[in-house]
Parts: sequence; C-alpha cells; structure tokens
Amino acid sequence: MNFEHRCTMPVAREMAWDFLINVPEMASCVPGASNVTAKEDGAGEQYTGQVRVKVGPIGLTLQGVMTVQERDQHGWRIVSQAEAKDRRVGGGVFLNMHIALTENGTNATELTIASEARLMGKLGEFGQPIIRRKADKIVAEFAKNVAAHFTK
Repeated sequence: MNFEHRCTMPVAREMAWDFLINVPEMASCVPGASNVTAKEDGAGEQYTGQVRVKVGPIGLTLQGVMTVQERDQHGWRIVSQAEAKDRRVGGGVFLNMHIALTENGTNATELTIASEARLMGKLGEFGQPIIRRKADKIVAEFAKNVAAHFTK
C-alpha cells in the first residue's frame, strides 16, 4: 500500500531539517509514539520505540526499529525504514519512507512523506480505505503537534 502525505511546518527549511534528524524529538510529535531512543549496537543509525494506535476496533502497541538509511541535506531528503510488531494481537507493519523538504516562503517548509507500507496479521485484514483514513489522521495530528512544538 502506497501513501503520500504533505503538510506544512511553520519554520524555515533548516530548522525543519534539524528537527527531523533529531529522531527522538521528532517522534515526540508522532501521535502515540513513546520510548524512542537511539539503538547502541553499531548497526548504523537505528532507533527503537513503540507506537500505540487504534485501527477500527483493535488497539495495537507496535514495538519496533526505525533505521535511517540516507540523509541528504543538499537534496533535503531522508530515507528510512521502520518495522514494528504487536505481539499481543499478532499484527505488524513494515514501512519504507522517503521524506522531502521544500522551502515554502521564509518561515514555512512543505514536508512530503511518501511511504510504502506492508501490513501483516490482524492489521493487514483491514481494507485500504480504513488504513488510509487512519494514516491521514495520524499525519494531520503530527502536523498539528509540530506547529505547536515550534510556537511554544
């Protein structure tokens, strides 16, 4: 399943970049995310954490790892992968994400997130319209949280 989401961050592109590459700080704006920390095992730039999400009638606690595969500040793009599972319900997700930053005036940056998602187990049983609505809602709430983060 492929997604593309866009939102505007109320800061200059350099500030938006610094915010996004500080993964634990950025994750504080992701709805339901917690315990995001750098993984210290020499496996490259990896972070562990969890996300609590409710899809339809099912509440999941997805625990997993995100790996930043590429950071290109000159091209203003980040490529990462994330894999997370809920052991209790037996569902999971695998994501490939491409993030791009486009300057939108002096104090605004358009964030484009292109994702390819594979849903497994119980999570994979939901139809695309339900998953898309949930993804849209998460990105909208993330954008709202980012705006609040920068207007403190």
